[in-house]
Amino acid sequence: MSKNKTRSLRMITMAIVAIVIILGSAWNIGTGSLSAFGLGNIDAICPLGYLETMVAGRDIMGHLLIPFFVIIGLTVLLGRVFCGWICPVPLVRKVLTNKVDEPNEGSLQQVSRDGEIVMESCAKEHCHTEKNLSSGLIILGITIGSSAIFGFPVFCLICPIGLIFATVFALIRLIGFNEPTLDLIIFPIVIIVELVLLKKWCTKLCPVGALLSILSRFNRNLVPTVDRSRCLEESKGVKCQQCRSACSLDVDIKNGNGAGDISDCTKCKECADNCPVHAIRFPWR
Repeated sequence: MSKNKTRSLRMITMAIVAIVIILGSAWNIGTGSLSAFGLGNIDAICPLGYLETMVAGRDIMGHLLIPFFVIIGLTVLLGRVFCGWICPVPLVRKVLTNKVDEPNEGSLQQVSRDGEIVMESCAKEHCHTEKNLSSGLIILGITIGSSAIFGFPVFCLICPIGLIFATVFALIRLIGFNEPTLDLIIFPIVIIVELVLLKKWCTKLCPVGALLSILSRFNRNLVPTVDRSRCLEESKGVKCQQCRSACSLDVDIKNGNGAGDISDCTKCKECADNCPVHAIRFPWR
């Protein structure tokens, strides 16, 4: 599948999820949003929102405990698929900036199919970047710690996922019930700041992604795998780095020299689609 087709499929998947949620709100079905969702007697909550609310209220909320572990199980099984295929943030960023993800600018290279380097802009000789494995824990610790201190889920106030749907719901109230609110001004401003001005929000600042990355350390499915017999670096000795430069999280799936860990992989397939010799696949196991 070509790069454009994969990207389009991701955008379509995100749009379908968003449309289902929006229609659920417009028709008063009660599906909720990705922050708190459900149908009938079945309800669930964002895993980070659950942890924040549990810590803030000193209550495990038994009715949400099983859905919480179900989400954990799905993350362990599929990795950070949510970030690459469900979360509306890349879709909204595409609308605002015409970009889906922020590229890794530290190791950009273009390589032809015969292994010739056309363009290279690597900051270091081996494009090696120090890993920052503790940054996710720090972000997550600050998020949960602030909830414990202030007694409510603080991050939920600025979470772009929640704000995107809150803006849509406010727009539905305006159109359907003629109820204008400041939400239609404040929420879009916060969203623009996070997704346009804070370009590394998803890769460095998002605690939801940090939590999913920690859980994905146990993931063994759909992990990007390199066919060493076809890889230009292995077969021809070419310093390609094309797959790494395509990854917004700087995951180096060949040598592990990137700032991102394999658990950060969102299964977006940008690495596979940008490989000039199609040496990368995503096997089930």
